[in-house]
Amino acid sequence: MIDEILGFLSKYYSNQYASLVTGSHVEGTNNEFSDIDVIIFTKDRNNVFNEMVLYKKLKLQTIIIPVQNLQEILWVDYITGQGTFVNMISKGHILSDKSNFLKSLIPHTRELELLGAKPLSDYENYMARVKITSLLFDIMGADEIEEFLYTIINLLDLITQFKLKANGSWCSDGKYRMKLIKALDEKFYQKLTVAVSEVYGHKKKDSLISLTKDLLEQHGGLLPYYSKAHTLSRVPDDYLVIEIETNSNIEEINYTIQILGEFIESIKQYKKINYYFFSSKSVGKNKIEQNVYMVIDTDKKFINDSLIDQLQFFTANKHSISRLLFPFQYDPVYRFSTKKIYDKLTPLFYNISNIISKEKGRFFNESYQIEFALHFFKEIKSLWFANQPNLFLPFLQYLFNCWFIFTYDDGLSFKTEDLLNSKNKNLKKFETLYVNQKDQILSSYQSVSIINKEIITLLKKVNQIREVKDIPIYKAYLVPPDLSGIEKKRWSLYREIVFKTFSIIFIDNRLISYIPFVVNKLESND
Repeated sequence: MIDEILGFLSKYYSNQYASLVTGSHVEGTNNEFSDIDVIIFTKDRNNVFNEMVLYKKLKLQTIIIPVQNLQEILWVDYITGQGTFVNMISKGHILSDKSNFLKSLIPHTRELELLGAKPLSDYENYMARVKITSLLFDIMGADEIEEFLYTIINLLDLITQFKLKANGSWCSDGKYRMKLIKALDEKFYQKLTVAVSEVYGHKKKDSLISLTKDLLEQHGGLLPYYSKAHTLSRVPDDYLVIEIETNSNIEEINYTIQILGEFIESIKQYKKINYYFFSSKSVGKNKIEQNVYMVIDTDKKFINDSLIDQLQFFTANKHSISRLLFPFQYDPVYRFSTKKIYDKLTPLFYNISNIISKEKGRFFNESYQIEFALHFFKEIKSLWFANQPNLFLPFLQYLFNCWFIFTYDDGLSFKTEDLLNSKNKNLKKFETLYVNQKDQILSSYQSVSIINKEIITLLKKVNQIREVKDIPIYKAYLVPPDLSGIEKKRWSLYREIVFKTFSIIFIDNRLISYIPFVVNKLESND
């Protein structure tokens, strides 16, 4: 079987980054109807997608995963508690791994599986109890249980999810969930199977009602009423994130950013509080324009007891401002692996954001964005690559390889030929744009740097971050293989710093690869 799968990969995915086989065929639980799950990691796509393929009588379920988005995929697994990809990768059997990517990723996912999912926040606990209570009341009031079978199915789904997530356990969908329930709590598992048997075998609901009530009592009790004000007003960590809805009205966005900044500045004299703005693709929305986000770092207790209410009161009567959503469920820390690393980098982010927000003409100003980015790279070369200047060009190529995919893969087509055409088309656009801008860009690159001394001082400190050793090595995807392990981790950190910096100066993610492309040209005298 393995030889046939390798033949399939060689024929259809010869440009893969790595691959593994997983699922029931690895576990030994397969039957005549089982698919063969094959995960293919690629550097040439931007979106996860599945394909069912029949190859030489093998029914292959192929899951295509972009390595550039892997940390986001694992993070979503963690915060949702699903653990789908964590589970599949952790038990995988390596098929191809030329860069030793899977050699580090598989042990990492095994560690994640043992650590478990993210504990439920107060908000998530509250909403789960509201939904479960509502379904429970419907069933309790039902005279004809047959009419509520769909409601019962939904209730069983929710209470098993809640049982697992409330205990920090993974909560995969489908056939594995009952195995997880049994491993977590044998008594609950037995009561659940009895309740299900009574409902569907004897049309009796008392055991299910009793089981559900007992479960909710362990986590705060029934919640017959839903209060939006209560559920959306708390944060679990020492930061508050605000989503600022963007539209075509640049003046409105500028004004919104300005008054939010002024509001936080007015609090600084009383409380230790810092903030930065950045742009990013909208979360969970089919929206072309990027939204703007504000991250406010301060004490969790202060946020929950005072800041959120103050912000709501402050913005309630403000006219001509963008729609605000807060607290917004976004974690600014995970891309930097540890809170210690993030805390050491935030002064850099605060400083850069302050420079941008001081003059509203710098928001969405492409000329300023490019000038700042060019000079930022020039400082990086002299500070981070002072002892190894020959590695600066490979570093630029590495960034381009990581980010160019955001430009040409919009998720609308999964055909390899279409993506290749789009890739080549956008590369030609970059070439043409560079030729047209070359004189202006070169003049800017050779001019006196606009990066202030404070930012330069903060950039110098990056190489002093000892916690870089704690970054998982799998995050060093696409890094040149001849670097040492610690250098690979450091490059992955450099990548995140540059990416965050460029998002703070509001460079669109889809164009972010143009900057290392240009600097590579300038440094190569091309």
